Amino acid sequence: MDYKAEKDPGARCLQCGTELYGRPDKKFCSDPCKNKWHNSRGGEKRRSQGRVFTDLAVNYDILEKLLLKGVSSVDRSVLENMGFRCARITGHRRIRGGHDEYQCFDIHYIQTETRLFRIRRVSAPLLETPSRQP
Repeated sequence: MDYKAEKDPGARCLQCGTELYGRPDKKFCSDPCKNKWHNSRGGEKRRSQGRVFTDLAVNYDILEKLLLKGVSSVDRSVLENMGFRCARITGHRRIRGGHDEYQCFDIHYIQTETRLFRIRRVSAPLLETPSRQP
């Protein structure tokens, strides 16, 4: 029996619509079509993640520049003019005094409606590695 002669009537490539020959469960006419179909399905998710990470990187750069200048408090309007996106954070917690502390990676700050203050870098605690005993 000729393998290429087998044809499922109505079977078409999910990407380009070409008629399919061969295995009855075949979904794509070629590897490029299969790759293009799978890439298009995950593309919007990757683009969205990329935009969020870009926003976080911009926020981090702005906060880092402020720290290098010794600034620990700044108006939100000034930050927003610099391109800071307040909605993009990597962490949040409620601290004593009822304030909300936000994080952009290792930089922490307290945010109110009009101001960011107590901008500081918090280093992660070092994990101790067990020493080997001879």
